Amino acid sequence: MSIDVIIVLAYLALMILCGFISMKRASGSTSQYLVAGRSLPFWVFFPCLAAVILGGGSTFGSASKAYQYGLSGAWPTLMFGLGVVAIGLFLARKLARLRVYTLSEMLERRYAHGTRYVSAVVSSFYTVMIAVVQIVALGTVLKALLGWDMNTAIVVGGLITMVYTMMGGMIAITVTDVVQFVLMTIGILILIPTGVDKVGGWEELVAQVPPEFFSMTNVSGERMLAYVLLLFLGIMIGQEIWQRMFTAKTEDIAQKGALAAGGFSIFWGLSMGICGILAYVLVPGLENSSEALPQLVMEVLPVGVSGIVLAALMSALMSTVDSTVLGAATLVTNDLLRPIFNLDDEAEMKASRYATGVISLVVIALGVWVGDVWTALDTAYAYLSGCIFVPVMAAFFWPKASWQGALSSIIVSAIVVTISIFLTGVSALEPIMYGMLSGSLSMIVVSLLVGGPKEKELAAWNEAG
Repeated sequence: MSIDVIIVLAYLALMILCGFISMKRASGSTSQYLVAGRSLPFWVFFPCLAAVILGGGSTFGSASKAYQYGLSGAWPTLMFGLGVVAIGLFLARKLARLRVYTLSEMLERRYAHGTRYVSAVVSSFYTVMIAVVQIVALGTVLKALLGWDMNTAIVVGGLITMVYTMMGGMIAITVTDVVQFVLMTIGILILIPTGVDKVGGWEELVAQVPPEFFSMTNVSGERMLAYVLLLFLGIMIGQEIWQRMFTAKTEDIAQKGALAAGGFSIFWGLSMGICGILAYVLVPGLENSSEALPQLVMEVLPVGVSGIVLAALMSALMSTVDSTVLGAATLVTNDLLRPIFNLDDEAEMKASRYATGVISLVVIALGVWVGDVWTALDTAYAYLSGCIFVPVMAAFFWPKASWQGALSSIIVSAIVVTISIFLTGVSALEPIMYGMLSGSLSMIVVSLLVGGPKEKELAAWNEAG
């Protein structure tokens, strides 16, 4: 067994140990299990939020696109970073004041009348598909390192993440995310300079790739628009991001942490773009561009160091897998099971643990079935941005938005997105565009027809905001 394998296996064992250590504290209350008691200081909150953002799409997805198109492959991660910066500028303080667990609970507080249930279903689907993205990418790393077939790698990586997330909830995720953020940062600071040196320097790297590889416009205008609609808007209303926002100790920490995490994500995206270009030169001819990043690590770094960096790359994935799985479990228990079955705090916490396990197994099964990062990512954000963005933004910024308008917006846009995906394909631009357009029209027309919300319906919302 090589030292790289030993390092990665030791890292996986450390993640499980973190789950055991966190289990007792996480069992104290639902708030501890789901949002770490809303107690995180900046130095913990910032790296944890950054770790959630920088998962499979931001890391392996951007490096894969950069392998094909050059630096413009960084755009997906740049959009994620800019979206979180927008949260910091416009939403962070509002979110911190709400004292809720989920996006759907926020919609219920603003609109009531069943919007919680409908939005929870759509948001749960999105969150599960984001977890699938990370599981597939995690399998790619384990396959490259251990030589396993893809399905075995997905199952093993998924089960390990499931164990520590079930045991420790958000407490375990917080501990592991800090470790993962440090490893990620060290890994990329080692990989890029070493790779550039192996090529022969920056000038030599530029000389060995097509000129358009260092252009940020080497993607179509249609794809750029898709990135804005799917990723920039989508991450602003992602349950895994909001749930992490709810862990901040104060409004000030929530805002500053979001701005810092968004800025770090922009740096990370550009770094992944450079890694993709390095892989294009050092490991040319890959049949599957999603393997560009792990293959670059194996090619560039000496044994031992490559194991550390591969563990760092796995960190980027696992930090988003755990958050998205817990996010989906929170939506199911807090917004569906708790109100339907009138669960108390203790029962909800137990249900959250069980739901985390069940959803983890579903994610693993879907990862084996889907097998492609971008298919899962496009599907997730088509439904999230297309169906949920309009009623969420209207809740914060349009006082005339009514519950009838919100409900019709979610239902109509979900139908339109589904039909569009069936007719044009999941990677087309039409599903998200038609979804947002139909959702906006439904929200505006229905809200104006019913005359907007009554003053008493807005009283609790205005007080919280």
